[in-house]
Amino acid sequence: MITIIAILFLIGILVFVHELGHFIVARLNRVKVEKFSFGFGPKLLSWTIGETEYRISLIPLGGYVKMLGENPDEASNDEILDKRSFKQKHWWQKALIAFGGPFANFLFAILILALTYIIGIKIYDIAPVVGRISEEAYTAIPLESEDRIVTVDGVPITGWTSIIQEWVTKSPDKRQVAFIRDNDTLFAQTENFSYELWLSDIKPYVPAIIGNVYYGLPAYQAGMKKGDTIVKIEDTEIHDWYDLQGIIKNNADRPLHFVVQRGDELLEMDITPQINIELDENSGIIGISQILEQEYIESFSVPKSFKYAFLTTIDIIGRYYSGLFKLVQHPSQVGKSVGGPIMIASLTSQQVKEGISAYLSFLAMISIIFMIVNLLPIPILDGGMIIFSIIEGIKGKPLKLSTQAVLQRIGGVVLLFIMIYAFYNDISRSVGRYFSLRSSNTTTTIEKPK
Repeated sequence: MITIIAILFLIGILVFVHELGHFIVARLNRVKVEKFSFGFGPKLLSWTIGETEYRISLIPLGGYVKMLGENPDEASNDEILDKRSFKQKHWWQKALIAFGGPFANFLFAILILALTYIIGIKIYDIAPVVGRISEEAYTAIPLESEDRIVTVDGVPITGWTSIIQEWVTKSPDKRQVAFIRDNDTLFAQTENFSYELWLSDIKPYVPAIIGNVYYGLPAYQAGMKKGDTIVKIEDTEIHDWYDLQGIIKNNADRPLHFVVQRGDELLEMDITPQINIELDENSGIIGISQILEQEYIESFSVPKSFKYAFLTTIDIIGRYYSGLFKLVQHPSQVGKSVGGPIMIASLTSQQVKEGISAYLSFLAMISIIFMIVNLLPIPILDGGMIIFSIIEGIKGKPLKLSTQAVLQRIGGVVLLFIMIYAFYNDISRSVGRYFSLRSSNTTTTIEKPK
């Protein structure tokens, strides 16, 4: 029940915020707004203030704004010629009104992310245990595999990231590292030891245990679960995450045979890594992340929270536009990246289980996606309206209403096909995972230690 409420709230609040952005910018530009509704369908309550009817409607999944003369199919000549009509405004005013909705989603994302930073975000980290170390690094600091680092210059270490943070923050010429080896506490002195060695030459121990399985990607469809341990790929035994990562990365679009330990059973799965379009190389991914054993909550002051929220939002937007550009470069991967309501519902359910901070962060991310999608240059979306306005500014006159109406119908058809395809993808992924979970073959049973 909580998950259903969370999904309805997510959809409702994002659409409402979007339409509120259009409403505010329209009023600032003296466009007559005939109706502003919270929700869709039959109205439950309504009241009129000035020229606008405000409604609360039955279906609380967002809302809508009806501006005078906005829709060329429905507007009469008198409405279109009214000076308060949307069609009578300058091209730049129309563009601003169209941009108001996406911009509201942008501001909402910043606000929600700032709130998560104020409340406190859940930080995950790798345990400060050495996994691999190069010869160069070993000559500078004699650490070995399975050594657990406990302090740096007397400062307690909580996770692998805190080692690097401590090193970068002070960075004196000489450092003292305390670590545990075979239940003994040992000390190592370093001199002119660059923090970059902690990034490149000293690797933390990361077992080949799955932390998360990402919706819709190959591992999800194959039936992998959080907590599974990958013990073999093809004929290669997997000892840690680096073995696993290397094989998957170098085998994009090639089917691989996995042996996975789940509880006391060994399961066989055939998975084909898909191309990771975020990288410039032909790199494979299956949609899993490593397990992060260290967990703690970190909160920030209000000024820092808004600063980090703004920077995070800009970073996410940059990543999404970079991803869209790379999808254009790899059209064969478009189908694998499209998801719809079922995907959103599944991801929302996962975030609800993680807590309020994770849910709010997810809400902010979906708000950003909502902004980006609405800015696509498709007639019927805000991006299409902005394009119409820019064309009007260049030509000195708007496109014919009949032309706009035809283009909007075409845009509506395109959008409908995208939605149908997204539904198809969601259903095929869910069905594929269901049958994969049902048909996992048990190869042997692991004997429990006596």
